[in-house]
Amino acid sequence: MVHSHYRLVWRLLRWLGVPRNELDDVTQDVFWLASQRMDQIRLGSEWPYLFGVALRKAASARRAASAYGSIVDLEHYDAAASLPLPDQQMEQGQARELLYEVLQGMSEDSRLVFALFELEELEITEIARLLEIPVGTVGSRLRRAREEFSREARRVRARVAFQGRER
Repeated sequence: MVHSHYRLVWRLLRWLGVPRNELDDVTQDVFWLASQRMDQIRLGSEWPYLFGVALRKAASARRAASAYGSIVDLEHYDAAASLPLPDQQMEQGQARELLYEVLQGMSEDSRLVFALFELEELEITEIARLLEIPVGTVGSRLRRAREEFSREARRVRARVAFQGRER
């Protein structure tokens, strides 16, 4: 189960706003909890179970981070990827920072559906099954999430442009 789902759980937690410095620990907690319930998890249903645990763990980690004023460290989310040239790394890192900032400005429901569909490339039917909501609800949340993403992206771009003019 760990081998099959670790990277997806790690990325999901990251998209959901778990601070980078806690990401490995929270991911490990998800699998530890799953290991305690192996007899209750149906074969083939591992991902929905891990998904539910990851959602609860992400919410808990975000609450703890905000209670302590923790700032999310926006390092590279996939260390196993082949490394681009230094200037490309810098541009990608800046773009990733802006993406996380936009995602953090979105509501939790919007961020979740957006990340699952646009970033993890899950099908709407799979998202509906994972969230245990109708397909139509996923579609309407995705539409609102895209609108919210666009609004937040404009806000972040305006902030970046303003900071660029101040220098």
